[in-house]
Amino acid sequence: MTASPLHYGTVQPDDLDAATELVKLLRWPHRREDIDLFMRLGAGHAAKDEEGALQGVALWWAFEPAAARLGLVMVNPDSQGRGIGRRLVQQVLDDAADRSMMLLATEAGKPLYDKLGFETVGACRQYQGTCEGRPAPDPQIRPATPDDMPAILSLDRTAFGAGRADALQALSEIGRVAVIDPGSGIAGYAIERNFGRGTVVGPIVAGSETDAIRLFRALALPGFVRVDAPVGCDGFARFIEDQGLAAVGADSPVMVRGSWPEPAGQARLFALSSHALG
Repeated sequence: MTASPLHYGTVQPDDLDAATELVKLLRWPHRREDIDLFMRLGAGHAAKDEEGALQGVALWWAFEPAAARLGLVMVNPDSQGRGIGRRLVQQVLDDAADRSMMLLATEAGKPLYDKLGFETVGACRQYQGTCEGRPAPDPQIRPATPDDMPAILSLDRTAFGAGRADALQALSEIGRVAVIDPGSGIAGYAIERNFGRGTVVGPIVAGSETDAIRLFRALALPGFVRVDAPVGCDGFARFIEDQGLAAVGADSPVMVRGSWPEPAGQARLFALSSHALG
């Protein structure tokens, strides 16, 4: 049987329900609210069949003029093998123009990204499980206030390599934000929010693994918790494992096309906000 022709176009707000169903087909843990956030913060392309059913989607997020991130690349299992993913990703790359593009690859998607000029620069490991610890008071850690946002954005930019004000503002409005404030300026921050099967703690930006652990302890609630951490943060990883989280699945390659801006200063990203947004 010949497959029906596909029609390509930009992702629209009314694609949300279809994208949610596609996520369920792929058995990803994202809720409708999670996908809605990603769609509102970014843009993308979609492939639909003649009946208008969504068969594939790819989203991207611009971070300042020089950088962007690619994510939520999905193809209906029944339509795989038709080059849908490659065409959608190429359309995103055309939109992004000269921006450097970063992504976390799946095992199935990595060969495509290799062919499109992406290079592996690291790896990310997913941890999840029932957190057994309880939030621990820390005299230098407090809830963030709106007045802290400029300092948070500045600190995040030095660690992430590019400014992502819109994303962090949106995450702060739906989550709990904590900052390390030793009295001489904000030295770290983290956000905890509902996501997937429970909550996610991330991003975590701090000047050391010790401070990253302090922020996790301040925010992580008992129950199902997810953390996406760059491979190599061994002390932080051991700590969250001691709290009941376990590494799951294969490590996700961190891939870049172009020259991603280098972090500046001491602060580093110890946990991502999500695979999509970094």
